[in-house]
Amino acid sequence: MDPVSLASAAALVAGTVTRSADWLDRLAVLDDSRSAAFVRADPSLLGDVYASGGRLLESDTAAIRRYAARGLEVEDVRFEVLRFHVVRESDRVAVLRVVDRLEPVRVRSAGGAWRALPSDGPTDRMITVVRTAAGWRISTVERLAG
Repeated sequence: MDPVSLASAAALVAGTVTRSADWLDRLAVLDDSRSAAFVRADPSLLGDVYASGGRLLESDTAAIRRYAARGLEVEDVRFEVLRFHVVRESDRVAVLRVVDRLEPVRVRSAGGAWRALPSDGPTDRMITVVRTAAGWRISTVERLAG
């Protein structure tokens, strides 16, 4: 390959890697915000994660309320990204294919001993993220396998 073609190919790959890293960083911020909502038992924090009115927002809100109603504290709720690919993106919407796994989650009653919830295996998902006035938010997550 001639030097110009090689440099062009390297720039293309570098741009793709940078773009993927940017989206991984954005997903990590959204994951941190979601975890904070569970740890603080405060579903209002999910507004920093999800686009308004979605099924995911309702589902996580209900889960947080169930934990709180049972008097359970949640230590952490985070996803480990195993594989990642930007399917398509624009300045308003991005579609990301992610294989992830819920990291071990521990809960306890107030002052009690921490106990681990059942582990999660890898799940292949298509995540649609939309730009809102407040920033990037998860709009939909389609489970593909796992």
